[in-house]
Amino acid sequence: MEHPTIIRNLPKNTLAENLRKPEITAIIFIGMFYLLYLLHIFDLGTFIKTSIIGVLYWVLSTGIRANMIDKLMLNTEKEMNEQLESLIEERTRELSLANQHLEEISNRDALTGLYNRRYLFKQLNILISSKETHSFALLYIDANRFKPINDSYGHEIGDKVLLALGNRFLQNSKPNSTAFRIGGDEFALIIENFKDKAEVVSTAQNILELLQCPIVVTPYCFTLSASIGIALYPMDANEKDILMRYADIAMYEVKTSNQKNNYMFFQKCFLKKINKKLEIEFLLQNADFDKEFKLYFQPQFSTKDETLLGMEALIRWFHPQKGLIPPSDFIPIAEENGMIIDIGEWIVKNAFRQVKQWNHDFNQNLRMSINISPIQIKNTGFLDWFISKVEKEQINPQWIDLEITETVAMISNTSIERIFNSLNELGVSISIDDFGTGYSSLSYIRKYEIDRLKIAKELIDNIDHDENALLIVQAIIMMAKGLQLRTISEGVEDESQLSILTSLGCDEIQGYIFGKPVPKEEFEKMYFNN
Repeated sequence: MEHPTIIRNLPKNTLAENLRKPEITAIIFIGMFYLLYLLHIFDLGTFIKTSIIGVLYWVLSTGIRANMIDKLMLNTEKEMNEQLESLIEERTRELSLANQHLEEISNRDALTGLYNRRYLFKQLNILISSKETHSFALLYIDANRFKPINDSYGHEIGDKVLLALGNRFLQNSKPNSTAFRIGGDEFALIIENFKDKAEVVSTAQNILELLQCPIVVTPYCFTLSASIGIALYPMDANEKDILMRYADIAMYEVKTSNQKNNYMFFQKCFLKKINKKLEIEFLLQNADFDKEFKLYFQPQFSTKDETLLGMEALIRWFHPQKGLIPPSDFIPIAEENGMIIDIGEWIVKNAFRQVKQWNHDFNQNLRMSINISPIQIKNTGFLDWFISKVEKEQINPQWIDLEITETVAMISNTSIERIFNSLNELGVSISIDDFGTGYSSLSYIRKYEIDRLKIAKELIDNIDHDENALLIVQAIIMMAKGLQLRTISEGVEDESQLSILTSLGCDEIQGYIFGKPVPKEEFEKMYFNN
């Protein structure tokens, strides 16, 4: 880029000409008097005096001229420096704006436009170190039921759902709150200098309502829920890492509770649960399956004539020192660390042997229901292992019913389709477990060869006093009949529930009203020996 200067505007050779003028004048002056001397017009004395005057003129003129040029150059250099400084300031300002823009981009989530995890760390450090910060609340928010959307409808649809969630956070944020997307389907919110706990509660409830509003991604419509964990500064912790960990622990507590669409404030007792989880994980890694694990069996009856149709195999863990450890305590941990695959194989192996023994010894044709974890069925070697196990144990496939969750059934990929088709060709029946608590989409029911819908216990618990639960169960049974599927209700505990289910046309019943889960010896006494 060219920079205009005063020197550039001067005529060419002006400075050189100005410097040469005193010399030319002095030479002409002396030369003229020398000529006059040669012509004897001036004598030698006059010529010498005249020459001295000419030399003095040249010296004085050159000095004055040089001084003027120096001043001119100084002024010119000053103006050039001022213009250069102005240009530097302008470029610095442009560079600063560009850096600010880059900094802003680096702090933003590219998909939703919310601040990202990096900026969350930075903001927490600023708040904790600021003397003006009296208190703030950190909310960790997990969007429940989002993963099945990604698995079933693809990441493009999933991204549009996340974008809609991000827009809701942006549009409904308050002056003292900042929203972040910290990864996947997890978000965070900071509420600065809140008045009291009620303000935090109100904000958490608003978030729950926001996420429950239907999200339309043509031609689909999704309804989500949220699990929110809350940690308070400085009441719970005054360090960034601890505060984030506490908010995450509180969120996990909500997710593992019966009310997933809810919020919880961090409590010190949660740390005991975390320590218990770590202890169970350690014990699980060192467990002797054949000595410590045991299968219990709960009967399944026909609603029409109350005949025994089969049973569900349920695992129990009896640790030598800790005693009975419930499945609700160790199964989620096993799914997290991958041990569920080994545990699942142990369950299948022992359930196969038990149903084969009972059907042979007591001349029965009973069906054994076996729960298959989503982690287990997604394992690439599951299908081949299962088929080889059926053949090796010489199991009649009609004796086996695999209970699979809706989240697995809704996954739309070739591997899951291959598993369902292969199991159907083999003759193994498939039941959808906990039906009615998830999406209950008709698409996968039509797509796969499914035999039974197992109505969730949460609905059965309220069927005799909650009209909505009753209508949902009625709709499920009617839909199943239309699709030529059987229905089984789990968790039936009293005559009122049984009477309603019978009148609605539910095909099978499982629950305490007919029998609790019991060991094989007790099951034989109750249902075979008599």
